[in-house]
Amino acid sequence: MAKARKTPRRGASRARSKPSRRVPTWLIAVCGVVLGLFVAFLFQLEPGRETVKRNTAPPQPAVAPAPSKPAGPSYDFYTLLPESEVVVPKAPPAPPPPPAAKAEPEVAAKPTSSTQYYLQAGSFRQRSEADRVRAQILLMGLDVRLEDAKLANGETWHRVQVGPFGDQGKLAQAEQTLAGNGFSNLLRQQRTTNR
Repeated sequence: MAKARKTPRRGASRARSKPSRRVPTWLIAVCGVVLGLFVAFLFQLEPGRETVKRNTAPPQPAVAPAPSKPAGPSYDFYTLLPESEVVVPKAPPAPPPPPAAKAEPEVAAKPTSSTQYYLQAGSFRQRSEADRVRAQILLMGLDVRLEDAKLANGETWHRVQVGPFGDQGKLAQAEQTLAGNGFSNLLRQQRTTNR
């Protein structure tokens, strides 16, 4: 007679699972005692008992003592304002312009030349890059414009120019602002215009 082949038990080749952790009996007993004491405490609080009732009488308003002189300084807008007023001295009136000689009939005024200063913050081949730099400078509160320059070989470069400035002081201030925000290669330009 042939020996019957044993079929393996289902799941026999799998690793055995770890035994589940059981909560100790003494821990369950301690939790039960604590819960029981809490419930007993709640039953001791009776809603009709005098120790639990609220006081229904309205609270008496506290009488504030008369205010004494404050320890620290007291600021009053109407007192401080006249004390901080600054009187600006009046400047002497500007002298009247000298009378023009009436020997010749009035002729068209000579054109006067004025000098304006610019700062070139960059020169770019791509218009989008020049617009990005222009937007950054506009956010700093400076006047800025783009100027297109055509080179001899036909290329177009886009210059970012800050200005115009009427004097060297304003130019230096704008240059400091730009340098403080990372624009280090600034090129000064001076242009004379006839008016």
